[in-house]
Amino acid sequence: MLGVRIDRWRVMCENRAMTADDSRAVNDIGRRISQARQAMAMTQAELGHAIGLDRTAVGKLESGTRKVSATELVALASALDRPIDWFVVESPPSVVSRRADTIVGGRSPLLDRKIERLARDVLFLIEQGILADASERPALEPPTDVSSAEALAIEARQIMNVPDGPLCDLQRACENVGLMAFSLNLGEQGGDAACVEVENMGAALINGVIDPGRRRFSLAHELGHHLFGDAYAPEVSISAMDDIERLINAFAIHLLLPRNAVSTLWDTAADQDRRLAAVAVSVKFRASWSATCSQLRTLGLIDADERERFNSTPPTAVDFIALGERWVPEMEAPSVPPEYGKRVLAAYQAGKLAAARTVELLWDTVTIEDLPEQRAIPLEALRREFDPLS
Repeated sequence: MLGVRIDRWRVMCENRAMTADDSRAVNDIGRRISQARQAMAMTQAELGHAIGLDRTAVGKLESGTRKVSATELVALASALDRPIDWFVVESPPSVVSRRADTIVGGRSPLLDRKIERLARDVLFLIEQGILADASERPALEPPTDVSSAEALAIEARQIMNVPDGPLCDLQRACENVGLMAFSLNLGEQGGDAACVEVENMGAALINGVIDPGRRRFSLAHELGHHLFGDAYAPEVSISAMDDIERLINAFAIHLLLPRNAVSTLWDTAADQDRRLAAVAVSVKFRASWSATCSQLRTLGLIDADERERFNSTPPTAVDFIALGERWVPEMEAPSVPPEYGKRVLAAYQAGKLAAARTVELLWDTVTIEDLPEQRAIPLEALRREFDPLS
């Protein structure tokens, strides 16, 4: 489909006379170029230098008084870090969760760009019938205090059908409630995470360079936004937003480190070495060290002095050996949701997706050379595909 769009744009660019619709398309592309350039904090002169045009020419592109050639569109996409179809097809109506809090990574223009592309990918797959839109997304009332945040974490586990113990495959559990979690290498300035609504589903993007425990905590936090629906509500005041983020942090900690299971493990391990018992909780529940120490304090299992002392001495390889445990990292970048990946690959094998598009949708977790052979499609199946609707 993208090739068809670009081919049509090339034909339009080569025609001397433009229709009214063509003129509107030029103006729309100019607006998108300006939007993308400003998001990259580039001047018109800097963008022109990157694509081989002068500043005046870039200004005319943005104002819609100069047509964009197909070659220039490719160069613009590269310079502005956008897929080509971003300039010619309006983005889906999605709202990204508000992540201004520096404690959870803050805002990041790169994170915003990548999650918008994720939203477009998901919407494309839904429209093609490759990905089934969630018919009913679970909806929970947002927490009003820390106690309700804990109760909601218990309810979320019940909805996801996970036991009251270590939630080891959080990525799959989230997908089961309509939130698809992707992990990409966004670098040190890429923030931590964000989520976005697409149709009746959600997509979360986690920065794969952050600590494995923090990746899980960030995804648990985004799951809270997804289940509570607050990320997609109209803007709220800064003070209310801070309260929401704080309570969703509490939800995330209780989701990953449930009271009963953590207390049971603590009771069996704390008699020997209390700090080593805390390490056991961290590795068993795959939680970050800071989150583990905070939760142990919240549950009254350690005192404030122990929390400070433990926080200053993170687990070491020797600790893991002493416990006979090993840390199992999740969502190493790049990573796509398991069912999402399965459906994309099946669509490729059925001939519904080209190889290059498949690799794009799988976010370079595979190469074209890795892809299996496409299955031969019976002629009768092709006829049915193109039968007119009755």
